[in-house]
Amino acid sequence: MKSITVINDELCFGGFTSGLNGIWTRNAPSDPPTSDYSSLGDTLGVPLSRIIRPYQASGCKVGAVGIEHGGTGVIKDNILKKVDGIVTDEKGIVLSVLAADCVPIYLIDKKAEVIGLLHCGWRSAAGELIHNAIERMKELGASAAEIQVIIGPHICAECYEVGEDVRNEYHDAFTACELEKIFSVRDNKLFLDLAEAVKVKAETEGINTESIFVIGGCTCCDKSFYSYRRGDRDKQNAAFIIMK
Repeated sequence: MKSITVINDELCFGGFTSGLNGIWTRNAPSDPPTSDYSSLGDTLGVPLSRIIRPYQASGCKVGAVGIEHGGTGVIKDNILKKVDGIVTDEKGIVLSVLAADCVPIYLIDKKAEVIGLLHCGWRSAAGELIHNAIERMKELGASAAEIQVIIGPHICAECYEVGEDVRNEYHDAFTACELEKIFSVRDNKLFLDLAEAVKVKAETEGINTESIFVIGGCTCCDKSFYSYRRGDRDKQNAAFIIMK
């Protein structure tokens, strides 16, 4: 098991963990919570009824959540289906997403006291996930100029080999100059820098460059984390954040 603290200040506590067994998803809505979520709740001192996990689909849908969503994906089922981002202005509830190479993105507006958490794969990075998240946060009183973006551990640009189909899909979403930073070629192989793609999208939404931070760590290089690219098909890592 490996866990790191992503943020711990007067407003928020957030982290990234492989968990006890990397098993966060129940087989059926009636199943008991997994030991990983039970352990996370104990660590945070939060009941499972205050932890929220959306049912991700590698898309761009973002929802605003509150205590009424507590326990979603952990101890009960509900409407957060095909959702890859959640935002809130309520304290004491834990936002969580699962990832095994995709990018967990932590969003924080300290002034407005609004936070968000995203699961961002290569399609979402080229799509409207970040835009939609910022818009949902604005609806809760946040401002793009005040939002801090933290890019959590994910597969790095040295490991993430992709095909031309991926670059083709990025072609209309980024400028030629941006694409040169996002993609690199080594030994006739194409590699994608997800962090760079996320930074570009965030800056496009009005996020200040100095408010974007990248947490070191590659889920593929570091075998303490689970990695889909490395072969972990049934285990994942969890990202989480809570306003104190």
